[in-house]
Amino acid sequence: MRNLTRTFVCLILLGVFISGIFFVSEDPYSINKKQTTFGETRSVAQLIFSTNRLELKEKIEITILNSEIRNSTLKTLANITWMFQENSNFLDYQFFNTEIFYGKKGEVFPKYTTCSSYNFKNIEINEIDDTKIIFLLMPLKQEIESHRLHSLYEDIAVCDNSKNFDIFKNEFQDDSIKILDIYKILNSNNQRFYESGDTHWNDLGVKKVFLEIIKISHNVKELQLQESGIKKENNLVLKRLGLVDKTVFQNEYKINFESNENKKLLVIHDSFFEKFYVSEEFLNQYFDSEFLNWSVFQNMSKSDTKNLLKEFELVIIESSIDTFFEERVLVFSK
Repeated sequence: MRNLTRTFVCLILLGVFISGIFFVSEDPYSINKKQTTFGETRSVAQLIFSTNRLELKEKIEITILNSEIRNSTLKTLANITWMFQENSNFLDYQFFNTEIFYGKKGEVFPKYTTCSSYNFKNIEINEIDDTKIIFLLMPLKQEIESHRLHSLYEDIAVCDNSKNFDIFKNEFQDDSIKILDIYKILNSNNQRFYESGDTHWNDLGVKKVFLEIIKISHNVKELQLQESGIKKENNLVLKRLGLVDKTVFQNEYKINFESNENKKLLVIHDSFFEKFYVSEEFLNQYFDSEFLNWSVFQNMSKSDTKNLLKEFELVIIESSIDTFFEERVLVFSK
């Protein structure tokens, strides 16, 4: 019986592999795996008789990844479980092992890797003449919208990064270095600040935060938000990791302020400032913006960093809060 089972499994895998050669999916689901290559261009048949075993393994995995049978099966399973997930207030039905989990009604939340307390004794953040620096440390979605979690996850899925944040703010905030408290800005159980099928902010979250940024950058005191229409949520994380296309509409907002002078802005950022979430059209109303990804910023020397930052009137340093305290804050080591 055991040999029969093994034979059956091998035949299934062989069938999926062959289908990946002849029936290639136009949009394969990768979930956790990125398609990579070691630069080898030979076919699977040629690699079998070569010594390049790493590339052979990678080529086989990519061929299976591209299989239309594999992708159709995953899509079907995802849709079946989603029928239960989007109506559940108690259980997480997902079978994919990814970096997300589900809350009530299929609400998407990020998993975190560590939840440690940090001290900042070896950290030094220097002022730069004529440049305002704003730290924008984005809380995990479950820290802001914990009421959308299943009761099972309320204690184990929420990392209290706010304690580290309070220490960091008390230590480093001054007249030219502002550290926005997103916990206070997005403090309401009656409003949604993150997209339902995503781990990033929605339009209300973006505009609420920029309301405070513009007060600093343009030296204004009283600003209000107004509803200006509706737009679709992106829900890109649910689509990429849950294989579910979810159509949800959200209110769109505008800030009741017209700028007479655009400020020169540098945004050091991660995925929260992707154009899907913060549009260039919106930013162009108030800023002349340039963008720098953390992967580049972390590899810059201190002198290059200082020379770059002083070219701008305003610098926003944005990061997901857990990743900032785990590793990115070390950019400011003494």
